[in-house]
Amino acid sequence: MNGLPPYVGAVLAALRFRSPQPQALATLDEAGWRQALLFCDRSQLTLPLALTSREYLPQWVATRIDRDLEKSAERWQRVKNAYAEAATAFESAGLECAVLKGFSHYPRFVGHPHHRYQGDLDLLFTPAQVHEAYQAARDLGYVPIAADDSHPTNHLPTLIRKTGWIWTGDYFDPEIPIALELHFGVWDERTELFAPAGIEEFWNRRRQRRIDDLCFTGFHPADETAIACLHVMCHLLRGSLRPSHVYEMAWMLDRSTADEAFWETWRELHDPFLRRLEATCFALSERWFRCGMPAAALDEIERLAAELKRWLDLYSWSPLSSPFRPNKDELWLHWSLLDCGRSRMRVLARRLLPRGLPGAVDTVTVPREQLTWSVRWRARCRYMGYLASRVLHHARALLPTVRSAIRWFGSTA
Repeated sequence: MNGLPPYVGAVLAALRFRSPQPQALATLDEAGWRQALLFCDRSQLTLPLALTSREYLPQWVATRIDRDLEKSAERWQRVKNAYAEAATAFESAGLECAVLKGFSHYPRFVGHPHHRYQGDLDLLFTPAQVHEAYQAARDLGYVPIAADDSHPTNHLPTLIRKTGWIWTGDYFDPEIPIALELHFGVWDERTELFAPAGIEEFWNRRRQRRIDDLCFTGFHPADETAIACLHVMCHLLRGSLRPSHVYEMAWMLDRSTADEAFWETWRELHDPFLRRLEATCFALSERWFRCGMPAAALDEIERLAAELKRWLDLYSWSPLSSPFRPNKDELWLHWSLLDCGRSRMRVLARRLLPRGLPGAVDTVTVPREQLTWSVRWRARCRYMGYLASRVLHHARALLPTVRSAIRWFGSTA
């Protein structure tokens, strides 16, 4: 765990599935706990920490996290209502959608839907229907955060309602508006420059599901795993991976070690290249959280190409350390997944020299008539601060990237 602050190491040690060390949390003083809580909030690990290590938390920390759990339960009710409203509108328009990620991760990746944070609804439509669905959402009062979103993605511009809500620093505020992301695919081949075969079959294997009083369309369990892995891989390759994504993967692996029927079906349904991507995510999950590993997953990890194994050996901790010691070591993973020199150069150029500015980070839910001079000024200051932090991050990552390139290519000589 080189490059990780002690409070991060303590949190990760407590969250291990095999041989956890929650007693490591006792080494944190009050300042360390405040840093640990901020890390957990930003990484969406606060609730898992509460569910696994509550007896090791200081009383003031446990009290705060208990409130977070209550807010998360309220948030789950709001998510259900938002989905039911949108799904009813889509159904009335003759449109069918399937739920990607979010609450559909229950029960394979989480013990209950309100044990994970959900900021938006990710819904998959066929390419022929997604624009009509976008208009139906607009008719419900949703508006695009950015009408002309130039960032690479596999969904239309994110939609949100202008409720007047303003960020107060509470990551569990149940009133945070629920956004809609209407997807036309589960993978962005245009940006990543590769795509596993067979992912178009996920739609054909969709199925009806029910959680509490909510009925929705989800995916085959094996495809749920693939979708979760593709989500991890997308954020990993773009340098924006959240530890909670990996923790949920580890949760699934640890609880399915004896489910041989599931893993046999998983192997039959998925293309070898897709299984290679999934196995890379599995290996990362095991390294970070020491989860149990099903035999089929271990077999696929063993079959990984030498370059992928080498990346895991050299850089598997880099995504975790990036916020503290900026790096872009995921570049060499992306490099290993491409077999075309031109594609590799395109990815290298995009990642080293980002072309677009960050999107808005404040007041995106405030109606125009409520944008007073003071609100606009505060939003501008926050945006400039965020922009400066991103510029500094990319600048600080340049030299480490050069060093990691020397290490990567030097070790293949």
